[in-house]
Amino acid sequence: MNGCNPPSATTNHTLAQPSARWIDGHLDLAYNALRGIDLTQEADGVHQCVSLPALRRGGVDVVFGTIFTEAVDAPPTDSCSYQIGNAQEAHEAGRRQLEWYLAMEARGELSIVRTRADLHRGATPRIVLLMECADPIRAPEESRWWFDQGVRVVGMAWGRGSRYAGGNAAHGGLTSIGRDLVDAFDALGILHDASHLADRALDDLLARTSRMVVATHSNGRVLLNPIQRHLRNDHLLEIAARGGVAATVLFSRFLSIHPTPTLANVLEHVNHVRNLAGLSAVALGSDLDGGFPPAEVPEGVRGPDQYDHITDALLKQGWAQSDCDAMRALNWWRVLNHILPDGA
Repeated sequence: MNGCNPPSATTNHTLAQPSARWIDGHLDLAYNALRGIDLTQEADGVHQCVSLPALRRGGVDVVFGTIFTEAVDAPPTDSCSYQIGNAQEAHEAGRRQLEWYLAMEARGELSIVRTRADLHRGATPRIVLLMECADPIRAPEESRWWFDQGVRVVGMAWGRGSRYAGGNAAHGGLTSIGRDLVDAFDALGILHDASHLADRALDDLLARTSRMVVATHSNGRVLLNPIQRHLRNDHLLEIAARGGVAATVLFSRFLSIHPTPTLANVLEHVNHVRNLAGLSAVALGSDLDGGFPPAEVPEGVRGPDQYDHITDALLKQGWAQSDCDAMRALNWWRVLNHILPDGA
């Protein structure tokens, strides 16, 4: 693996204090909107966890909002899916979600973060566009078009893999065009997301690039079942060595092998990242709207307006306030200032 020194707070620029109390590294906003959920209204607490009002109420001013597309075996029956291997269908599914973000930005409901300057302006929540599965990019040379639309972070595969890389449920490494895609991302400055990559694909990625890598929503494998959806310790250490973060996900089945995880299990994963890789690697990537209801999230963190329960509990464990601030927003803020282009 090609390690490199983590970027410092003064890499190419001076970091301004974040306006956000929280930065959430993973929410499937457009996916849920295209499934018929009106995110401008309060979440019902039964079928969904996330709404735009709850994000604002919780001080979650910056969100990595996904363009999430799902490969299926048969012709797709919904707007977010595509038949596996069909690059054109994947592209169209991804564009539908992109267009939702652009329409919501035009309405003043959110703003898209394209440059560092955008972190300080526009309607909240401010959205960093994260493509979860790269299949909507029809060929590596199309990466420039997606970058121009605002995509700043990409995970090359979802669970079933992609034309570019093996996924956590479809093991394999980078394909030939996957290696070309890594090079295209590096030329543009697109950030790599390790979440959902198969072990071999992540090993290949880390060997191919020396740039920063993050895991926007992954927990520690050592605390869970030994499946490739969760991060190995050596991968977590390499991510941290490059200045990235491994953001804790709140889905119950990714917190504990027991059927009813609690807030204590969330803290266990946060502390695992800190104890193994250092404070600079901890962050939140809740995935709270990842297709599961509030009942599948530990009580006390079933909405973005409840995230403070996490840091309140960490304070009780002896964390300093500055350490909690790093977990809330500062670590993600450092990553974003490192990877985002300058803006007027």
